Amino acid sequence: MKLLQTKIPDVIIVELDVYEDHRGWFTETFNETRFHGALLELGLSKPRAFVQDNHSMSHRGVLRGLHFQRAPYAQGKLVRVVRGAALDVAVDIRPSSPTFGQWVSVELTEANNRMLWIPEGFAHGFIALENDTHFLYKTTDVYHKEAEGNIHWNDPDLAIDWPMRDALIVSEKDDQAASFRHHQDTAGEGLVAQTELFKVLGDHRGQLVVLQALDNVPFPIKRVYYLTETLPGVSRGFHAHRELTQLAICVSGRCRMLMDDGTSRSDHWLDAFNKGILIPPMVWHEMHDFSPDCVLLVLADDHYEEADYIREYSEFLDIKNA
Repeated sequence: MKLLQTKIPDVIIVELDVYEDHRGWFTETFNETRFHGALLELGLSKPRAFVQDNHSMSHRGVLRGLHFQRAPYAQGKLVRVVRGAALDVAVDIRPSSPTFGQWVSVELTEANNRMLWIPEGFAHGFIALENDTHFLYKTTDVYHKEAEGNIHWNDPDLAIDWPMRDALIVSEKDDQAASFRHHQDTAGEGLVAQTELFKVLGDHRGQLVVLQALDNVPFPIKRVYYLTETLPGVSRGFHAHRELTQLAICVSGRCRMLMDDGTSRSDHWLDAFNKGILIPPMVWHEMHDFSPDCVLLVLADDHYEEADYIREYSEFLDIKNA
Protein backbone atom coordinates (compact mmCIF):
# COMPACT_ATOMS: atom_id res chain seq x y z
CA MET A 1 0.00 0.00 0.00
CA LYS A 2 1.36 3.39 -1.04
CA LEU A 3 -0.19 6.73 -0.08
CA LEU A 4 0.14 9.81 -2.31
CA GLN A 5 -0.98 13.27 -1.24
CA THR A 6 -2.96 15.32 -3.75
CA LYS A 7 -2.84 19.11 -4.15
CA ILE A 8 -5.19 19.15 -1.14
CA PRO A 9 -2.87 17.34 1.29
CA ASP A 10 -5.67 15.77 3.35
CA VAL A 11 -7.09 13.96 0.30
CA ILE A 12 -5.00 10.85 -0.33
CA ILE A 13 -4.58 8.51 -3.30
CA VAL A 14 -4.08 4.93 -2.10
CA GLU A 15 -2.20 2.68 -4.50
CA LEU A 16 -2.71 -1.00 -3.78
CA ASP A 17 -0.10 -3.74 -4.12
CA VAL A 18 -1.27 -6.37 -6.62
CA TYR A 19 0.25 -9.86 -6.67
CA GLU A 20 -0.30 -11.60 -10.01
CA ASP A 21 0.63 -14.95 -11.52
CA HIS A 22 -0.77 -17.43 -14.05
CA ARG A 23 -3.79 -18.10 -11.79
CA GLY A 24 -4.88 -14.46 -11.57
CA TRP A 25 -4.14 -11.81 -8.97
CA PHE A 26 -4.65 -10.85 -5.31
CA THR A 27 -4.71 -7.50 -3.54
CA GLU A 28 -5.35 -6.44 0.04
CA THR A 29 -7.92 -3.65 -0.25
CA PHE A 30 -7.89 -2.52 3.37
CA ASN A 31 -5.69 -3.08 6.40
CA GLU A 32 -6.50 -0.75 9.27
CA THR A 33 -3.08 -0.94 10.94
CA ARG A 34 -1.18 -0.22 7.72
CA PHE A 35 -3.61 2.47 6.58
CA HIS A 36 -3.48 4.31 9.91
CA GLY A 37 0.30 4.01 10.09
CA ALA A 38 0.74 5.38 6.57
CA LEU A 39 -1.51 8.36 7.36
CA LEU A 40 0.43 9.13 10.53
CA GLU A 41 3.71 9.03 8.59
CA LEU A 42 2.28 11.84 6.44
CA GLY A 43 1.39 13.82 9.56
CA LEU A 44 -2.34 13.21 9.09
CA SER A 45 -4.93 12.00 11.57
CA LYS A 46 -6.23 8.46 11.46
CA PRO A 47 -9.97 8.32 10.77
CA ARG A 48 -12.75 7.04 12.93
CA ALA A 49 -13.65 3.40 12.39
CA PHE A 50 -15.50 2.58 9.18
CA VAL A 51 -19.09 1.64 10.03
CA GLN A 52 -20.88 1.41 6.66
CA ASP A 53 -20.05 0.07 3.20
CA ASN A 54 -21.90 1.26 0.06
CA HIS A 55 -21.99 -0.08 -3.50
CA SER A 56 -23.48 1.71 -6.50
CA MET A 57 -23.70 0.92 -10.21
CA SER A 58 -23.85 3.77 -12.73
CA HIS A 59 -24.22 4.00 -16.48
CA ARG A 60 -21.84 6.04 -18.60
CA GLY A 61 -22.39 9.76 -18.06
CA VAL A 62 -24.13 9.46 -14.70
CA LEU A 63 -22.96 12.18 -12.32
CA ARG A 64 -23.63 11.80 -8.59
CA GLY A 65 -22.86 14.66 -6.21
CA LEU A 66 -21.73 16.85 -4.68
CA HIS A 67 -22.82 15.24 -1.41
CA PHE A 68 -21.81 15.59 2.24
CA GLN A 69 -23.15 15.12 5.76
CA ARG A 70 -23.04 17.84 8.41
CA ALA A 71 -21.43 17.41 11.81
CA PRO A 72 -21.76 15.51 14.05
CA TYR A 73 -22.57 12.93 11.34
CA ALA A 74 -19.87 13.96 8.85
CA GLN A 75 -18.49 11.05 6.84
CA GLY A 76 -14.97 10.23 5.83
CA LYS A 77 -14.98 8.05 2.69
CA LEU A 78 -12.54 5.50 1.28
CA VAL A 79 -13.69 5.02 -2.32
CA ARG A 80 -12.83 2.54 -5.05
CA VAL A 81 -14.02 1.48 -8.51
CA VAL A 82 -14.08 -2.32 -9.01
CA ARG A 83 -15.62 -2.32 -12.49
CA GLY A 84 -15.55 0.36 -15.18
CA ALA A 85 -14.08 3.82 -14.57
CA ALA A 86 -15.02 7.05 -12.81
CA LEU A 87 -13.66 10.53 -12.27
CA ASP A 88 -13.89 11.13 -8.53
CA VAL A 89 -14.03 14.67 -7.10
CA ALA A 90 -13.57 15.99 -3.55
CA VAL A 91 -14.29 19.62 -2.57
CA ASP A 92 -12.96 21.13 0.66
CA ILE A 93 -15.93 22.70 2.49
CA ARG A 94 -14.20 23.26 5.87
CA PRO A 95 -14.57 27.01 6.57
CA SER A 96 -11.32 27.26 8.54
CA SER A 97 -9.25 25.27 6.03
CA PRO A 98 -6.53 26.98 3.93
CA THR A 99 -7.85 25.03 0.93
CA PHE A 100 -11.53 25.91 1.53
CA GLY A 101 -13.38 25.91 -1.79
CA GLN A 102 -10.66 24.04 -3.66
CA TRP A 103 -11.24 20.70 -5.35
CA VAL A 104 -9.24 17.72 -6.54
CA SER A 105 -10.14 15.03 -9.07
CA VAL A 106 -8.70 11.54 -9.50
CA GLU A 107 -9.54 8.88 -12.09
CA LEU A 108 -10.38 5.54 -10.50
CA THR A 109 -10.64 2.45 -12.70
CA GLU A 110 -10.79 -1.30 -12.30
CA ALA A 111 -7.37 -1.43 -13.97
CA ASN A 112 -5.37 1.16 -11.98
CA ASN A 113 -6.18 -0.32 -8.53
CA ARG A 114 -6.39 3.08 -6.90
CA MET A 115 -8.55 4.19 -4.01
CA LEU A 116 -9.17 7.71 -2.73
CA TRP A 117 -9.34 8.69 0.94
CA ILE A 118 -11.63 11.71 1.47
CA PRO A 119 -11.75 12.81 5.13
CA GLU A 120 -14.67 14.42 6.92
CA GLY A 121 -15.33 18.01 5.87
CA PHE A 122 -15.43 17.42 2.11
CA ALA A 123 -18.22 17.31 -0.47
CA HIS A 124 -17.90 14.33 -2.79
CA GLY A 125 -19.08 13.44 -6.28
CA PHE A 126 -18.14 11.36 -9.29
CA ILE A 127 -19.00 10.76 -12.93
CA ALA A 128 -19.09 7.30 -14.50
CA LEU A 129 -16.85 7.20 -17.56
CA GLU A 130 -18.02 3.76 -18.70
CA ASN A 131 -21.21 1.72 -18.60
CA ASP A 132 -21.67 -0.67 -15.69
CA THR A 133 -19.32 1.26 -13.41
CA HIS A 134 -19.35 -0.17 -9.90
CA PHE A 135 -18.35 2.22 -7.14
CA LEU A 136 -17.57 0.97 -3.61
CA TYR A 137 -16.92 3.10 -0.56
CA LYS A 138 -16.46 2.76 3.17
CA THR A 139 -17.74 5.53 5.47
CA THR A 140 -16.91 6.60 9.02
CA ASP A 141 -20.55 7.29 9.90
CA VAL A 142 -23.87 5.81 8.84
CA TYR A 143 -26.27 7.71 6.61
CA HIS A 144 -28.34 10.35 8.43
CA LYS A 145 -31.00 11.94 6.24
CA GLU A 146 -31.37 14.97 8.54
CA ALA A 147 -27.66 15.74 8.18
CA GLU A 148 -27.30 15.40 4.41
CA GLY A 149 -26.32 18.34 2.25
CA ASN A 150 -25.37 18.90 -1.37
CA ILE A 151 -23.74 21.54 -3.54
CA HIS A 152 -24.48 22.02 -7.23
CA TRP A 153 -22.12 19.98 -9.37
CA ASN A 154 -21.74 22.79 -11.94
CA ASP A 155 -21.26 25.70 -9.53
CA PRO A 156 -19.35 28.49 -11.33
CA ASP A 157 -17.38 29.45 -8.22
CA LEU A 158 -15.98 25.92 -8.00
CA ALA A 159 -15.53 25.53 -11.78
CA ILE A 160 -14.95 21.77 -11.62
CA ASP A 161 -13.62 20.40 -14.90
CA TRP A 162 -16.19 17.66 -15.50
CA PRO A 163 -15.82 15.62 -18.71
CA MET A 164 -18.69 14.55 -20.98
CA ARG A 165 -20.77 17.66 -20.25
CA ASP A 166 -23.01 17.08 -23.27
CA ALA A 167 -23.99 13.58 -22.13
CA LEU A 168 -24.45 13.92 -18.39
CA ILE A 169 -27.23 12.15 -16.52
CA VAL A 170 -28.00 14.02 -13.27
CA SER A 171 -30.80 13.42 -10.78
CA GLU A 172 -33.37 16.16 -10.22
CA LYS A 173 -32.25 16.45 -6.59
CA ASP A 174 -28.60 16.97 -7.55
CA ASP A 175 -29.51 19.42 -10.30
CA GLN A 176 -31.45 21.55 -7.80
CA ALA A 177 -28.68 21.62 -5.19
CA ALA A 178 -27.64 24.86 -3.52
CA SER A 179 -24.72 26.94 -4.74
CA PHE A 180 -21.32 26.86 -3.10
CA ARG A 181 -21.76 30.53 -2.23
CA HIS A 182 -24.89 29.64 -0.29
CA HIS A 183 -22.93 26.98 1.57
CA GLN A 184 -20.15 29.49 2.20
CA ASP A 185 -22.62 32.02 3.60
CA THR A 186 -24.25 29.48 5.91
CA ALA A 187 -21.25 27.33 6.82
CA GLY A 188 -20.71 29.18 10.09
CA GLU A 189 -24.34 29.16 11.16
CA GLY A 190 -24.86 27.16 14.32
CA LEU A 191 -21.12 26.65 14.78
CA VAL A 192 -20.32 27.83 18.27
CA ALA A 193 -16.81 26.46 17.89
CA GLN A 194 -14.77 24.36 15.50
CA THR A 195 -12.31 21.58 16.06
CA GLU A 196 -8.68 22.21 15.17
CA LEU A 197 -5.97 19.75 14.16
CA PHE A 198 -2.49 20.00 15.64
CA LYS A 199 0.59 19.08 13.66
CA VAL A 200 1.84 15.53 14.17
CA LEU A 201 5.57 14.86 14.24
CA GLY A 202 6.95 11.35 14.10
CA ASP A 203 8.73 8.53 12.33
CA HIS A 204 8.84 4.73 12.48
CA ARG A 205 9.22 4.89 16.28
CA GLY A 206 5.91 6.67 16.92
CA GLN A 207 4.19 10.05 16.93
CA LEU A 208 4.60 13.34 18.80
CA VAL A 209 2.15 16.23 19.19
CA VAL A 210 3.46 19.47 20.73
CA LEU A 211 1.15 21.86 22.62
CA GLN A 212 2.77 25.20 23.37
CA ALA A 213 1.25 28.09 25.30
CA LEU A 214 0.68 31.30 23.32
CA ASP A 215 1.47 29.35 20.16
CA ASN A 216 -0.92 26.60 19.06
CA VAL A 217 -2.54 26.93 22.49
CA PRO A 218 -3.79 30.54 22.40
CA PHE A 219 -3.41 31.28 26.13
CA PRO A 220 -0.99 30.77 29.05
CA ILE A 221 -1.54 27.33 30.59
CA LYS A 222 -2.12 27.42 34.35
CA ARG A 223 -3.99 24.17 34.90
CA VAL A 224 -4.11 20.73 33.27
CA TYR A 225 -6.52 17.90 34.02
CA TYR A 226 -7.92 14.86 32.24
CA LEU A 227 -11.03 12.68 32.31
CA THR A 228 -10.56 8.92 32.00
CA GLU A 229 -12.40 5.63 32.61
CA THR A 230 -15.77 7.32 32.18
CA LEU A 231 -18.48 4.72 32.74
CA PRO A 232 -20.78 3.68 29.84
CA GLY A 233 -23.72 6.01 29.38
CA VAL A 234 -22.23 8.75 31.57
CA SER A 235 -22.11 12.34 30.29
CA ARG A 236 -19.96 15.10 31.77
CA GLY A 237 -19.78 18.89 31.79
CA PHE A 238 -23.17 20.61 31.84
CA HIS A 239 -21.78 24.00 32.79
CA ALA A 240 -20.25 27.20 31.47
CA HIS A 241 -17.48 29.44 32.80
CA ARG A 242 -17.70 33.17 33.32
CA GLU A 243 -14.05 33.91 32.44
CA LEU A 244 -12.14 30.65 32.02
CA THR A 245 -10.84 29.59 28.60
CA GLN A 246 -10.03 25.93 27.98
CA LEU A 247 -8.73 23.64 25.24
CA ALA A 248 -9.99 20.04 25.18
CA ILE A 249 -8.13 17.26 23.34
CA CYS A 250 -9.07 13.58 23.19
CA VAL A 251 -5.63 11.98 23.42
CA SER A 252 -7.18 8.49 23.34
CA GLY A 253 -10.55 7.20 22.17
CA ARG A 254 -13.29 9.66 21.39
CA CYS A 255 -16.21 11.66 22.79
CA ARG A 256 -18.80 14.11 21.50
CA MET A 257 -18.71 17.75 22.60
CA LEU A 258 -21.91 19.79 22.62
CA MET A 259 -21.28 23.55 22.52
CA ASP A 260 -24.01 26.12 23.19
CA ASP A 261 -23.54 29.91 23.19
CA GLY A 262 -27.12 30.63 24.21
CA THR A 263 -28.20 31.25 20.60
CA SER A 264 -27.12 28.15 18.72
CA ARG A 265 -25.82 24.67 19.46
CA SER A 266 -23.32 22.48 17.63
CA ASP A 267 -21.90 18.98 18.09
CA HIS A 268 -18.25 18.12 17.52
CA TRP A 269 -16.50 14.76 17.66
CA LEU A 270 -13.10 14.69 19.33
CA ASP A 271 -11.88 11.46 17.77
CA ALA A 272 -8.18 11.89 17.03
CA PHE A 273 -5.19 12.40 19.33
CA ASN A 274 -4.29 15.66 17.57
CA LYS A 275 -7.80 17.15 17.41
CA GLY A 276 -8.83 19.80 19.93
CA ILE A 277 -11.64 22.25 20.54
CA LEU A 278 -11.38 25.67 22.17
CA ILE A 279 -13.94 26.32 24.91
CA PRO A 280 -14.21 30.10 25.39
CA PRO A 281 -15.89 31.82 28.33
CA MET A 282 -19.70 31.86 28.46
CA VAL A 283 -20.20 28.77 26.32
CA TRP A 284 -22.28 25.98 27.82
CA HIS A 285 -20.60 22.65 27.11
CA GLU A 286 -21.39 19.00 27.59
CA MET A 287 -19.43 15.81 26.86
CA HIS A 288 -21.29 12.70 25.66
CA ASP A 289 -20.69 9.28 24.08
CA PHE A 290 -17.33 8.54 25.72
CA SER A 291 -15.61 5.48 24.26
CA PRO A 292 -14.27 3.00 26.86
CA ASP A 293 -10.68 4.06 26.10
CA CYS A 294 -11.37 7.80 26.11
CA VAL A 295 -8.85 10.09 27.79
CA LEU A 296 -9.96 13.72 27.52
CA LEU A 297 -7.15 16.17 28.28
CA VAL A 298 -8.10 19.75 29.16
CA LEU A 299 -5.78 22.79 29.34
CA ALA A 300 -7.03 25.89 31.18
CA ASP A 301 -5.83 29.47 31.44
CA ASP A 302 -6.50 29.75 35.18
CA HIS A 303 -6.73 27.73 38.38
CA TYR A 304 -9.93 26.10 39.64
CA GLU A 305 -12.43 28.58 41.04
CA GLU A 306 -15.94 27.40 41.86
CA ALA A 307 -17.33 30.95 41.62
CA ASP A 308 -16.41 30.95 37.91
CA TYR A 309 -18.82 28.06 37.18
CA ILE A 310 -22.39 28.47 35.95
CA ARG A 311 -24.04 25.12 36.62
CA GLU A 312 -27.68 25.90 35.85
CA TYR A 313 -28.64 26.29 32.21
CA SER A 314 -31.43 28.73 33.02
CA GLU A 315 -28.96 30.98 34.84
CA PHE A 316 -26.59 30.74 31.88
CA LEU A 317 -29.34 31.92 29.51
CA ASP A 318 -30.32 34.76 31.86
CA ILE A 319 -26.72 36.01 31.92
CA LYS A 320 -26.35 35.72 28.14
CA ASN A 321 -29.62 37.54 27.51
CA ALA A 322 -28.60 40.30 29.88
